[in-house]
Amino acid sequence: MRPTAVRRAAVVLAPAALAVALSSALPSAAAKPEPPYRIVVGPVVKKKAPDAPPGTTLARTNIKGLGIVIEYADARRRGEYLKTLVPAVSDPFATPPGRPEGALTFVVTFDNQSPRDAVFQPGNVAILTDRGDRDFPLDLTDLYLSAERAGVEDLQRVVDRATTILFDSSTSIPSGASKSRLLAFRPLEGKWKQFQVHFSFLQVGTETHSASFTFRKEPLGN
Repeated sequence: MRPTAVRRAAVVLAPAALAVALSSALPSAAAKPEPPYRIVVGPVVKKKAPDAPPGTTLARTNIKGLGIVIEYADARRRGEYLKTLVPAVSDPFATPPGRPEGALTFVVTFDNQSPRDAVFQPGNVAILTDRGDRDFPLDLTDLYLSAERAGVEDLQRVVDRATTILFDSSTSIPSGASKSRLLAFRPLEGKWKQFQVHFSFLQVGTETHSASFTFRKEPLGN
């Protein structure tokens, strides 16, 4: 378990130096770039029907009254979402033009219409690819260390705003309440075709549940 003290002393509203440091700390893209693609909901389709609707980036489910929406957020969508949280926010995952995405990000929203409180544990979320790779979300510790490497001095200035952007620690969603934050992962490498975002701990009242959402790689132009 990562130290709680470090997790709370974190930076998510950092200047451009943090974004560069974060992207350089993450795995590099493959030497041979693959054709452009988008990430959409659902398993790989062997043969897409000519009249099939375009893929969507948003999936949803409901567990005992706890509504869950997960949306893949590319750089444009992530920037739009962050501005709804903090208008002056700078994107901590942004990368310079021409460089690959610095993170794989999702907007996750919980809407608890059950009569009981719910609890979400982001540390128990994992990405599982069709190649057998597994990864866990980036947390505030990861961003904090990146900020240190980038030479960011005023870390305390952004501590109070940090948790308005990223799901990091155990989060309670009271009955009748909604909460929305980002989940971020390191970019996936290799020749994956699809992956699952698996939530292994979702507590509604005294019951514990899990949920999985499948996303696939869809070449642009299809």
